Amino acid sequence: MFLPDVNVLLALAFDAHQHHPIAVRWLDSIGDGEARLCRVTQSGFLRLASNPALFGDEALTLSEAWGCYDRLTGDTRFEFGLEPVGLEHYWRRMTGADSYSPKIWTDRYLAAFSITGGLRMVTFDSAFASLAEVQSVILGTV
Repeated sequence: MFLPDVNVLLALAFDAHQHHPIAVRWLDSIGDGEARLCRVTQSGFLRLASNPALFGDEALTLSEAWGCYDRLTGDTRFEFGLEPVGLEHYWRRMTGADSYSPKIWTDRYLAAFSITGGLRMVTFDSAFASLAEVQSVILGTV
C-alpha cells in the first residue's frame, strides 16, 4: 500500500508536468486500492492545482480542480484513508527538533501518516529517504 504525496498527484493530473510519465508508470505498476489519499494530500492538490503562480494559464479554477481531483480519485487504484490511530504521536516526535523548513509540517505529517498507516511514501522528494522509519519510493531515481 502506498501514500503518494501532492507532487505525485499533480504529476499524474497534469500531462505537461515534467514528471508526468514517471508518475503514470508508477500508477500503472500498482493494483486496485493500493494508493491511499488523505485530507492533507487532497487539500494540497486542490490548493496547488488552482494556483496560477505555479501553473500559469494551466492553473485550474476551483471547480475544475475539484473535477480533476474527482477524475483522479475515480481511478480504482485510489482509496481515501482516514487518519491512522497514533499519527499525532509520530508527527509530534518527528517535529521535535527546533529546525524550520517551510515544508516540515506537511512532510512530517505525511511521514507520520505513512508510518502509522503501514504505507510506503511515494514522492519525488529524495529528502524522505533520510527518514529512517519511513518506507519510501523515490520516483525518478535509479
